[in-house]
Amino acid sequence: MMKKVKGFAEALHGDEKGSYFVEMALVLIGVALAVFSAASGLTNNALVPKYNSISNYINNVNPPQN
Repeated sequence: MMKKVKGFAEALHGDEKGSYFVEMALVLIGVALAVFSAASGLTNNALVPKYNSISNYINNVNPPQN
């Protein structure tokens, strides 16, 4: 019984089918997390205040009088 388990463990350890796929999936997940965190920081610190500034400027513009 122990030889059978040991043989299965060695066969499982030696099987590298799909390892490239798993590695690339982990890389893509890491890149996606980095992009998401960078975009979140950019949105909160740069885009939202700029949008509010432009919106306030547009709202305070008076139309010309005829």
